[in-house]
Amino acid sequence: MSASTPLNARFFTRAQGDVRRITSELGGLQAQIASGAKANTLQGFGGASSRILSASSMRAATDSRASVVNQLEARFGVQSAALGQVSDATQSLALTIREAISANDGRGVSTELELAFNAIVGALNETWNGQPMFGGERQDGSPVKITSLDELAVTTQPEDMFDEASRHQIIDLGEGAPIKLAAKASELSTDLFNTLRQLKHMLDGAGGTLGSPMTGSYTDVLMNIAADLDGHAKDFVTEEGRTGQLQERFAQERGRLTARSDLLSKEIGDQTDADLAEVSIRLNTLLAQYEAAAKTFAELSQLSLLKYI
Repeated sequence: MSASTPLNARFFTRAQGDVRRITSELGGLQAQIASGAKANTLQGFGGASSRILSASSMRAATDSRASVVNQLEARFGVQSAALGQVSDATQSLALTIREAISANDGRGVSTELELAFNAIVGALNETWNGQPMFGGERQDGSPVKITSLDELAVTTQPEDMFDEASRHQIIDLGEGAPIKLAAKASELSTDLFNTLRQLKHMLDGAGGTLGSPMTGSYTDVLMNIAADLDGHAKDFVTEEGRTGQLQERFAQERGRLTARSDLLSKEIGDQTDADLAEVSIRLNTLLAQYEAAAKTFAELSQLSLLKYI
C-alpha cells in the first residue's frame, strides 16, 4: 500500500493538472464560438498581431478617405445643379428676348429679367454644409452681395458685387495633386452680370418696360444681348461638365476605396475569425478528454465527480 502511494499522488497531480488545462482550453473555445474571433485581445493573436494592427490601421485610413470622397461626390451633385440653374435661367432670358423681338412685344422682358437675376444669385450663393460653394475658401456668407436689379444697376466694381476669399477652395486626398472644387462666383458671373446690367439700363431708359410694339433701336440691342446671354449660358454648361467629370472621378475612387476596404477586412478576418468547424471538432475532442481526466481525478481522490464539474 505504501509503495503505491507516491504513484497515486503523481497520477492524482497529473489528473488534476489535466482537468485545469482542459477546462481552460474549453473556456477559450467556447469564447471563440460566442464571439467568432480567435482571441479577445490583440495580444492573444501572437505573431499575427502586427499584421492585424497594420491592416486595421490601413482599413481605418481607407474608410476615412472613402467617407470624404462620398461627401465630395454628393457635393458635386449639388454644385452641378446650381450651375445648371444659372445656365437654364440665362437661356430662358435669351429665349424670352428672342420671342419679344419676333412678336414685337417686349412687355414680358422685365419680368423674365427679374426671375433670371434671382435664380442666378440664388444658385451662385448655394452652400454645402453651410459653406458657400462658389466663395473660394470662405466658410460662411454669400459670395454675391447684390440682392436686387436696382443694386446691380449702380454697382460695377467687383469688390462691391462679390464677397469671396482670395484663394479657391481646394482638396488634397493624399495623391499630391490638389483639386479645385469650384471656380469663384466672380470668375463665373462677372460678364453675365454686366450683360444683365446692360439690359436693366435699357429697361430703365424705356420707363421700366419695352412696350408693344418695340422700336427698331431696341431690337438691335436686344439681339446682341440675347447672343451674349447664349455665350454666358455655354460657359456655365462647360463648368457644369467639369463638375460632372469630377463627380464621376470621385465615384470611381469611392468604388476603388470600397474594394480596398473589403480586401483589408477579409485579410483581418483571415487572421482573427475563428474557424467554427475546427473549433467544434476541438471542442468535442476536449470534452472527451475532460470526461476521462475528471473521472480519473475523481477515482484517485475518492470524491464525487460532481464537486469538480
